[in-house]
Amino acid sequence: MTSRDHLRSTAPRALRDPEALQARLEAVRTVPAVRPLNDWVENLRERLGDGESVPWFDPASGGVEARSLFLLEAPGQKSMGAEAALRRTGSGIISIDDDDPTAQNCWTLRDEAGLPYELSVHWNVVPWYLGTADRIAAPGRTEIQRAAPFLHEVISMLPALEVVVLMGRKAQAGWAAYQEQYAPKVHTLATWHPSPRVFASRPAARQEILNTLRQAADLLRSA
Repeated sequence: MTSRDHLRSTAPRALRDPEALQARLEAVRTVPAVRPLNDWVENLRERLGDGESVPWFDPASGGVEARSLFLLEAPGQKSMGAEAALRRTGSGIISIDDDDPTAQNCWTLRDEAGLPYELSVHWNVVPWYLGTADRIAAPGRTEIQRAAPFLHEVISMLPALEVVVLMGRKAQAGWAAYQEQYAPKVHTLATWHPSPRVFASRPAARQEILNTLRQAADLLRSA
């Protein structure tokens, strides 16, 4: 058994279980593959120093060993943990196992695509929570530009990175802002944000995301 086997889920929304969540939180600073990323999170919280909340990287994911990076726009309410000033009902972790429908869609689509979670890490182009206790906000151009150097810091800690999957227009805008300053040598794949709202308004979106994830899986297998 590896240090992450006991953290892996067999169904979506695993972190709604208090015991599973506690085990995951206890592992954020002990699993070697994710410890450097979460040391960075703690440091970023100190650097921001203005009440912004940055969740942990998921110790069940690939961490610094990840070969693929999935980027969304900004943390959702269900990733906000007890230490966050605005939210106290979430996990505190960016995870496909979070108890929300977007995370569930990510979990299910990855499973269908045959893309093991331990090969990947999920993150956001803007790493801090935006909005109020009652309503999340989408990042604007100013926030995206401000976050680009922080994204570079994350990517610099992923030496095995081969594929970046950009999920949604904001993630694509964030990656474009990042590319204005840096030149990553990775495959990039763009697709829809996996939210229920997108699925409801664009019936083809789910299949298009699945096709993109299968493409990502093929790239990792052929490398």
